[in-house]
Amino acid sequence: MCGIFCSFIKGSTVCSEISKCRSSLQKRGPDIGSTHEVNVNGYTALFSGNILWTQGERPTGQPYVDRKGNVLLWNGDVYSWNLTMNNSIKDSDTKIISDFLCDGGSMELLMTSIHGPYSIIYYDCEQQVLWVGRDPIGRISLLWNISTNKLIVTSVGHKDIPDLKEVPAIGLFRFDLNACKLVPQLYQWSHTRFDCDYDIPNELQYFKQTCIHHVTNPEDSILQQNDQLNMSELLSHQEFCKNVDSLIHYLSQSVQKRTTINPKACKMCEFKCDHAKIAILFSGGIDSALLALLASKYVESDEPIDLLNVSFEKPANSNNFECPDRQTCLNTLEELKTLCPTRRWNLIKIDIPNVELQQKRFDTIRHLIYPLKTVLDDSLGCSLWFASRGLGKCNGKSYKTPARVLLSGMGADELLGGYTRYRKILQRHGWQSLNEELDKDFSKIPSRNLGRDNRVCCDHGRQLRTPYLDENFVEFIRGLAPWQRCWPKEPYPINLGEKLLLRLAAFRLGLVNAACLPKRALQFGSRIANKKENGNDISDRL
Repeated sequence: MCGIFCSFIKGSTVCSEISKCRSSLQKRGPDIGSTHEVNVNGYTALFSGNILWTQGERPTGQPYVDRKGNVLLWNGDVYSWNLTMNNSIKDSDTKIISDFLCDGGSMELLMTSIHGPYSIIYYDCEQQVLWVGRDPIGRISLLWNISTNKLIVTSVGHKDIPDLKEVPAIGLFRFDLNACKLVPQLYQWSHTRFDCDYDIPNELQYFKQTCIHHVTNPEDSILQQNDQLNMSELLSHQEFCKNVDSLIHYLSQSVQKRTTINPKACKMCEFKCDHAKIAILFSGGIDSALLALLASKYVESDEPIDLLNVSFEKPANSNNFECPDRQTCLNTLEELKTLCPTRRWNLIKIDIPNVELQQKRFDTIRHLIYPLKTVLDDSLGCSLWFASRGLGKCNGKSYKTPARVLLSGMGADELLGGYTRYRKILQRHGWQSLNEELDKDFSKIPSRNLGRDNRVCCDHGRQLRTPYLDENFVEFIRGLAPWQRCWPKEPYPINLGEKLLLRLAAFRLGLVNAACLPKRALQFGSRIANKKENGNDISDRL
């Protein structure tokens, strides 16, 4: 993960805003960092990059300036290319991308060929053009503030930098630095359909057109015809068997890439070591349990996997950190031990007193959550920040995870129908409305969740990776009809109907108990949220 920053200011003034977020940028990329300044058509441009090493033989410094004076700031993970690239296994993504563009390669072609999360800032010196963008799923944070004579683009902000907004994950933005004003053109991802005021010279094809893989009808489903089926019986039906196999295949591929493309040294060590390289944000629910089980297939057998579980002090009961997620994670851990008896699982119990929560929220977390500001942003942002810090007790002793990579179950609910409100939508309006709601939730996830989560988790110098948001997995799931993903309908209960396909996959792989756990939101499972508050209200704590 990296902290990248760029500013263009009319005149000779150097941007002062970087001083406000420099500390957060450095924490995102603790391994190496530098700055670069250029003058462009009356603008003073500042580029700053701070790097967390996750790919290549050694860290590659940023800003990366090529032989022509082009400047690249790259924050991402490339897992595969649809183009034939001139690269060595020793090369980092940064060098491969810079070489391709320096040799005359097309930015539009390059960005549509990359599989993996990213945000990018690229100054084309010859064309005097600035490119800015996030990947089509919006997994990496990028913020901006655009005014007539000033542009700021940054991975992370600060509440003292006014009017920052999330860069929309709807395409690549191109600024012509020869123009009178800094107004971007949008090269829009063809799968997005947003009303906007941008000039759109071209569309970029990334995902295939969404189409239902198998033309089915919910009225023909075995679930419609029989209201007494359990998971074993459902797995014996062809209707589910093939899709369960495919889900396991695509999710396994996703987890494999995200656990093996990683330096052999942990954050504490310079050379190959046997400390944990992978940590999982672990509630013990089905999403994180399945990631843990699959990760154990690919993490080296002599390395532990760290499971991070956070709990907050009960306001009216000091030193009481009991919460629903803590008991769930203990139960699921026993199931993992049975299925993977030779794996060393480090369960990190992260107990957060109220005093520390208030202090860290004020000093740090509120700036990372910004520009978001609701009660829900507060509770989720704080939970994820403390969980990803990875500081707690393991087997009764103080422990801090040395892992560079965090795995998270983000995206599973939006893709597979995990929210309880889906049941009401189906009941009142039918399957078509549920399908539209699933599409809408997926399209909103970059601005509603992913930017914020990336900012708070990566503040500890770890790479956040989200296997459920892998492009191939997303394309497969979104090609299924909603009734092939979930069945949030009576008489089937929420611990079966919601995320049905995922539950069947977990059951097939042996997570018999975890597969039947009902969804519990992180803010309630960790006991940080006040149920009397409305999550959509503006938080007075931020």
